[in-house]
Amino acid sequence: MKVVPSIDISKGMAVKRVRGREGTGLVLGDPLKIAEELRNMGYTSVHLVDLDAAEGKGDNVEVIERVMKDFSEISVGGGIRDRSRLERFLSSGATKVVMSTLAFTKPDTFRRVVAGYENRVLVSVDYCERKVLIKGWNESAMSFEEAISHVNSLGVRGVIFTYVCNEGTRNGIDPEIGRYVNLVQGEKGYAGGIGSIQDLQELDKMGFHFAIVGMSLYAGVLRGVTSV
Repeated sequence: MKVVPSIDISKGMAVKRVRGREGTGLVLGDPLKIAEELRNMGYTSVHLVDLDAAEGKGDNVEVIERVMKDFSEISVGGGIRDRSRLERFLSSGATKVVMSTLAFTKPDTFRRVVAGYENRVLVSVDYCERKVLIKGWNESAMSFEEAISHVNSLGVRGVIFTYVCNEGTRNGIDPEIGRYVNLVQGEKGYAGGIGSIQDLQELDKMGFHFAIVGMSLYAGVLRGVTSV
């Protein structure tokens, strides 16, 4: 299973929040310097998130485009709700884009936006206590089981399960997520709460193709771990 570092960007700076709450966690600094450090650790993949765009508070598109140049495999998410933004990231070097809100609130619009790019789109199922969250993790959309069935119907590349309850805490993975992995069609990723090599090994056993790490990497626990 591949281990993918995340760089979350807000107001032009790399940050790591706790459960997505602004003002919590760490301010890491210049995203370009963080990207250089990750490359020096041996990472060739990166997951980039525009937190401001996800919350409808502006965007960090130009910064993200500069960071993308340092990696060979790039997923980008946060506030991608129209075809022009999707195509801009793909043409700038992203190998995959990650979408969430639009897939659940306006599925017909989502299908039009991603038409022809389905094999480069992942849907993030952001959840806590089996409830799916949208619009920057502020609103409940549907039950967990309904969300999986819904994403399967969209014909996209796959899913990222983002365990918002533990995001940024290093408190461990969702122990129940393994029950749902095989229900998902396509590529499967996990993010949220990863705090140890043991967590990564457990996700690998569950059948995930990749895991996204943030706080644990920047805290020094998982520095340089590129796969398990």
